[in-house]
Amino acid sequence: MLTEQDGHDDVSTDAPSCAPELIGELLRQLDKTVRLHQLYPVSNPTYIKALDALRVAFRAVWQETGAITLQVSETQFICGGAVVLDEPEKASDSLPWTLFKDGVRQLTLRRGFEDAEIDALLAIIPKVRRAQDWEEDVLTLLWAQDFEHLSYRFVDTVSSEGVPLDPSATPGRWPAVTAAFADPREAVEAARRRAAAGGAALEGVLRTAAAPDPEAARARAEAMRHLRDGIAREYAADLRRDVADLLIDILELQRDAAVRMEAVRHLDALLLLHLSARSFGALVQLLKESAAAAARAPAMTVEVRAAVGQLGARLSDPALLVPLLEWVDGADERPAATLVADLIARLDANALGPLLQWSAQSRHYDLRQLYIAGADRLADAAPAELAKLVGAPDDAVALEAMRRCAAHRQESAVVSLVRQLGHESEPRRAAALAALAAVNTPRALGGVERALGDASSAVRTSAMRILTTAVYRPVLTRVAEWVQSRDVRDMDGNERRALFELFGTLCGDSGLVWLSAQLDGPRGFFKRKSDPETRACAAAALGRVGSLAAREVLRRAADTDEPLVRQAVRAALARGGDA
Repeated sequence: MLTEQDGHDDVSTDAPSCAPELIGELLRQLDKTVRLHQLYPVSNPTYIKALDALRVAFRAVWQETGAITLQVSETQFICGGAVVLDEPEKASDSLPWTLFKDGVRQLTLRRGFEDAEIDALLAIIPKVRRAQDWEEDVLTLLWAQDFEHLSYRFVDTVSSEGVPLDPSATPGRWPAVTAAFADPREAVEAARRRAAAGGAALEGVLRTAAAPDPEAARARAEAMRHLRDGIAREYAADLRRDVADLLIDILELQRDAAVRMEAVRHLDALLLLHLSARSFGALVQLLKESAAAAARAPAMTVEVRAAVGQLGARLSDPALLVPLLEWVDGADERPAATLVADLIARLDANALGPLLQWSAQSRHYDLRQLYIAGADRLADAAPAELAKLVGAPDDAVALEAMRRCAAHRQESAVVSLVRQLGHESEPRRAAALAALAAVNTPRALGGVERALGDASSAVRTSAMRILTTAVYRPVLTRVAEWVQSRDVRDMDGNERRALFELFGTLCGDSGLVWLSAQLDGPRGFFKRKSDPETRACAAAALGRVGSLAAREVLRRAADTDEPLVRQAVRAALARGGDA
């Protein structure tokens, strides 16, 4: 007979005022939320998002009606004669079957249920799906909650003969009872009394006196050991990795594009879960296996293959990658280098900045080498991204980017490097200068020429030496005017010598007369020679000229009384091959 839950009146089963499509959408969202409740903890963002979507679906229904009444069959929910949810298989994860097998035949939900009582129902259904025969069924759990916005009708017996609702049900489990009760509480108490009586009888059998049997004792000990090992294995198993393996199998074997896209979405959520749990090995395994499955899978669409590729791209987001690399660097037990290398190999150009940052600040030499190798790979693949990072706000990232530009002789980064010559930071300007020297193209050397006017003597000196090595002749006119000006007296020794050497490299024999005058000085008793440091610089410049005439001038000055000049002359002659 049908028995209604205590405390609520019967609800009409006439055609509802709400569209069946809205109710069907609500029930599908309810089923999806129940499944996520089984898979994730209640604090998981994926579950919380699904729960919010379920509440939105409820509110859409309440805009048209204040309550809905669902008739429950083995495979369907029916509202006002219309099927609003159909699940053909009577499986353990079927929502209609979960309620029907325990006797629920009608379910009524009222406005407000989604706010006050939905969490209780979402906890009950997974518990019933996992319940053993001796555990509480859905009716017991619904009755214990004492819902205000949910009511239900259930069946105690099908006929007066007491035929069980479910012929395959284990005797003693509700609703397979022969007695009818006016109050559901009486039925619950009766079931509990039967369970207690069965437990007492079983305990009596187990406690029956028997003669000690050593073989039986050994068998029991072995069985207990096997049970403990099984429990330990179960608790040690990584459920998230098992779920990932299942999703990857679906991705590879299912040919339906919609099913594959759904699997990729779940893999993406699982990737974030691994990331938050710092499960580095599982994270790398997920990326590796999903890429392999996409490569092996038959008839995979371009969209699905691209979605699988985006899993690695998702991890390349600096907001996710930087905290992960920080954890790897500070972990007491760092992941194996092979795992870190596997992860880096799956990153895209967005990861270049974090890799440059941690290649500079990691405390571990082996990790720095892995980050540098990964940055080199991405720099080759994405030169535009490397050029952009030259101007990064973080000095460590910018300096490493400029070193990578130098190592790769990145011509496409010349504009960004020249722009850094105007930066307020001297280390940045020096690094940009070194990178331009490594690129060593006319455009890059034109940028180096700009550094001749830098505020720092060290930067100007570096620029002069770079132009000297490159024999950059377009700067000769500027250098000739500069070396003969009074400003040269205010330079420190290194900068003055670098300027003279640059002039000597570029001028050739055309500057021989002026350099000779600086080295020998004017003749005559009242004529004053240049200071020793300027004369030494002139000797270095003549050594750079390197012609026969220049060496002859140097030989004439080899016996000068000034030690500094004499040493400079000998060094210049040695440069030309004269001892």
